[in-house]
Amino acid sequence: MRRHLSTTTGPQRLLYGAVAGCAVTAALMSVPMSGMARGLTGWCTAVGVHQVLAWWLACTFDAKRTRERAQSLDQPNVVILVSMLVVVVMSVVAIALLLQQVKGLSGWERAGHVALGLVALAGSWLTMHTIYAFHYAHRYYIDQRDGTPDGGLDFPGKGDDAPDYFDFLYYSYVIGMTSQVSDVQATSKEMRRITLLHSMLAFAFNMLVLALSVNVVAGAV
Repeated sequence: MRRHLSTTTGPQRLLYGAVAGCAVTAALMSVPMSGMARGLTGWCTAVGVHQVLAWWLACTFDAKRTRERAQSLDQPNVVILVSMLVVVVMSVVAIALLLQQVKGLSGWERAGHVALGLVALAGSWLTMHTIYAFHYAHRYYIDQRDGTPDGGLDFPGKGDDAPDYFDFLYYSYVIGMTSQVSDVQATSKEMRRITLLHSMLAFAFNMLVLALSVNVVAGAV
């Protein structure tokens, strides 16, 4: 089982999450709750499974295993872009449906709907930048294999230590939070293009989250 998990690709993690989410949604059909709440619970389950699988790899893979895996396994660019669109659309739908229903609720039911929407939104944000972190790792080690010594990213203070998944998670999450790079610098044209697209998506998503959160708070008061 551990060996299988260590070889899962990006699409496989997305598939496992989708299966788990659908199973949870189906299991909740007999529970007296709204369809929106069921859907959001299923979405949170799917995101949770994807995150657990991704972070399990990050926690168990050293730099050597990260290099070997990144050079052989990664989702195609089109899958990344489609995944990003799904994340954003699901977040918009979650908050839009929340806004429609929360005004007519009260007490714990209202609080539950708001909490569920926030969890779904946070999960979408985490998934977006986790997917990009694994793509950065792939691009970095593929570029090294193809003759780019620094892999397109300059990690300060790394010395002879090659970066592992946590280093790429750091780079990706900093972009997700600030829409810009920090101490890690993009040194190749290909990596700058990927970083630019990621930064634009991160900025748009953060602005969307801010705008919808204001509407949720205004509607819940």
